[in-house]
Amino acid sequence: MPYKHIKIFTIVLVFFFSLDSFTLLNAQGNENVSAVVKKIEFKGNNRISSSAIKAAIKTNQGDIYDPKAISQDVDAIWLLGFFDNIEVEVEAYENGVKVIFLVLERPVIKNISFVGNGKVKTKKLREAIQIREGDYLKRYLLKLDEDKILEIYKKKGFSNIGVKSEEKKTDGYVDISFKIREGSKVYIKEIVFEGNKTFSSKRLAKIITTKKRKFPSFFFAGKFDKGKFEEDVDRINAFYGSGGWLDADVQWKEQYSPDRSKMFIHVMIDEGERYYVDNITIKGNKLFTDNELIDMLELKKGSAFLPEFLQKDSQGIRMAYGRQGHLNANVKADFVYKQVEPKIDIIFDILENERYFIEKVIVSGNDKTKDNVIRRNLSFFPGELLNTQEIKRSEQVLAGTGYFDSESGKASEITYLPGTEYNTKNVVVDVKEGRTGMLRFGGGFGANSGLFGDVSYTDKNFDIFDMPKDWKDFMSGNAFRGGGQTITLRFSPGIQRTEGMFSFNNPSVYDSGYSLGFSANIFRRAREDYEEERKGAKISVGKTVLRGLRLGVTPNFEIIGVQNIDANAPLIVKETEGSSAKLSLELTAMLDRRDSRMFPTKGYQMTTSLQFAGLDVDIIKFTVQGNKYHTVFNFPDWRGKHILSYGGTLGVVESTSDEGVPIFERFFAGGANSIRGFAFRGVGPVDLQSSEQVGGKILLIATAEYTMPLYSDILRGAFFIDAGKADTDVNDMNLSNMRATLGFGFRAKVPFMGNSVIAVDFGFPFIRKDSDDEQAITFNFGGR
Repeated sequence: MPYKHIKIFTIVLVFFFSLDSFTLLNAQGNENVSAVVKKIEFKGNNRISSSAIKAAIKTNQGDIYDPKAISQDVDAIWLLGFFDNIEVEVEAYENGVKVIFLVLERPVIKNISFVGNGKVKTKKLREAIQIREGDYLKRYLLKLDEDKILEIYKKKGFSNIGVKSEEKKTDGYVDISFKIREGSKVYIKEIVFEGNKTFSSKRLAKIITTKKRKFPSFFFAGKFDKGKFEEDVDRINAFYGSGGWLDADVQWKEQYSPDRSKMFIHVMIDEGERYYVDNITIKGNKLFTDNELIDMLELKKGSAFLPEFLQKDSQGIRMAYGRQGHLNANVKADFVYKQVEPKIDIIFDILENERYFIEKVIVSGNDKTKDNVIRRNLSFFPGELLNTQEIKRSEQVLAGTGYFDSESGKASEITYLPGTEYNTKNVVVDVKEGRTGMLRFGGGFGANSGLFGDVSYTDKNFDIFDMPKDWKDFMSGNAFRGGGQTITLRFSPGIQRTEGMFSFNNPSVYDSGYSLGFSANIFRRAREDYEEERKGAKISVGKTVLRGLRLGVTPNFEIIGVQNIDANAPLIVKETEGSSAKLSLELTAMLDRRDSRMFPTKGYQMTTSLQFAGLDVDIIKFTVQGNKYHTVFNFPDWRGKHILSYGGTLGVVESTSDEGVPIFERFFAGGANSIRGFAFRGVGPVDLQSSEQVGGKILLIATAEYTMPLYSDILRGAFFIDAGKADTDVNDMNLSNMRATLGFGFRAKVPFMGNSVIAVDFGFPFIRKDSDDEQAITFNFGGR
């Protein structure tokens, strides 16, 4: 930064004695008299007017001269940003002093040019820098702009870049030229790990974010960022430390090919010795014995010392005390190195504090939701020990009900108040009511369903017994609220498919933990050779028995119609013409351990169903479907995760009478959510006379998909492989007649349509049959 210098000439007292009518010392009283500012001048300013500078300072003519005030004036002039240097001279003038501000104006930037930038457009460089033509030159910005240009090139892989700015001054103006030496583009050819005995180089390579160039180079370009790689070195150090190699040391060096286009990184590792746990000492424990607490620990005598496990063990002991009512238990974990051998002694120092019981459970904030709806989701009660684990679990359950507002913060919060006794607490469950009713309008297009619209209304906190007092009560939303029931109305008209549905579900009948639901639906679908219509109603009873595991029983009655049959339709279609009554009982089990239902990144989900049907449709049908999700990479630069998902579907249906399995209960494969690359219902057994698909009695589908972010979380790319079949008989449950496709696709979220996603897949069958209906592009858009 340019310096500012104040040069103040001291007015010697003897000089003032020579001035007429100006006396600094009073001979009588020997009192001090200060000089008066008689005039203020500005010199060196050409473009900036003196009045503009004068407006910035506080010293005025007639003021008593004060060096501190002059120094502050210099600071004020400097802050104008127009000058490179400021000096001050003070002269005797008319029985006082004249203050002269000598300024050196900054030049105005007339032109900015870039020389040598062959790989980066000038427009991009101009947008990146801060200085602009017409501005006064600030040299500190010039240095920052050099760094920004360097950063742009380094992100593109030019590690040998050099940037230097040059100035050419003319009559108060300056031309700025950025001289750029691009050098050759550098990419990482190899990352070599040396000295690693415990972990393979492949394992260590997964820890670091810096990657060598490999296919596809679009994602793995092999760019080198020194700052990020030093973070990678710290990450390797931390990795060894977390495994007990507390003395591990990691260094690195770089080498280049002769043309400096390829970079070779050598990571030198000195692992040192691994530390093990020797003695474990526990102090202050009264509730639990030493052995009981030691049995809770992950770290054992003789096991490797893992610092992360030490923290987990401390937390585990606190949780154990929390389950026994010790709300404020304090656990301090420490360790001591052995002097000779690589062993560590661990000490847990426990302060148990008071043991509390629950006196009252107080529910607050629920203006609409009934107390019992909240309390039935709690797993703690008055009179019990204050179990902090059950309280935390209850808090999570309340947040997951959807009754309360989680968008603006915490949907529920549980706190404690002192009870009437010294060892009691009142547990306060405070909730924040949210909007539970939602009217949605949507629509879209699907390869399996054609063009469709969608209108639905859902209320997750409905109360069928909360009747409105009047019309105003109904319109204001105060009626039918707070019972924790769910009601859904949906109508989805379309060209190929039309669907209407009403459903009601009470998740806990009389607070029993058993759910009871009712639904009615109508469904019409234009098939290849006929039209299918279903009208039905069902009752469902269910109960959650374990975390994420729900069992259900569903009696169902349907009237299924097959009509408007083409003349050349298969015989199996003509045999089912008309209406068929179906009464069924379905047993279901659903296990869901995904981290998100809409966009899962880890976990798994599985659904099984066993259905028994009678009346006109005599069948038994079994299906099982599951998917597992795994985060492969999480690159911060791409602001998204690389997700691998894989799963499959198995279906078996068999007739329990001599009439066979009707066409509308058979399995078909092909299309979205099945085998992409084939048309919807384009894979399966074929009628020999009409050459039309007639479905099968077994279904086997397997799929694996890898998705990655292309633009934030808005656009994702996908690579997939699908395989499967629909076959004639249960005895065909083998790998014969399988079809398989490879493909890629894109997933785009539509922000203004809620959770709607546009999905386009391009599938290319490599195992097929002549009778299959192929369809290279599968397109789906919309929904609610």
